[in-house]
Amino acid sequence: MNNALDDEFERKPLMVSEKTQLRLKDVVSGKQTLAFQLKPKMVVLRVSMHCHGCARKVEKHISKLDGVTSYKVDLESKRVVVIGDIIPFEVLESVSKVKNAELWTS
Repeated sequence: MNNALDDEFERKPLMVSEKTQLRLKDVVSGKQTLAFQLKPKMVVLRVSMHCHGCARKVEKHISKLDGVTSYKVDLESKRVVVIGDIIPFEVLESVSKVKNAELWTS
């Protein structure tokens, strides 16, 4: 970008509230990873599990996924909850490689 355009972006705040003003340089300055920009998400899956062996296999697979901060596998309801800096579709795709899985619909 040219300098005049850069100056224009810096003069106009991105967000204005009574207490703070957020400017573009505040968002992009410093080293920020993609994980920093993503807020933790929760993915709920229905997974075809029939026994404790199936549940352990799913647990082992989920524990190795990047960005996962916590997870819970419920064999009785066949529900798997995954929380972290994750993309829901990628979690579904990954778990589907181990067991038949679909997004949980309420």
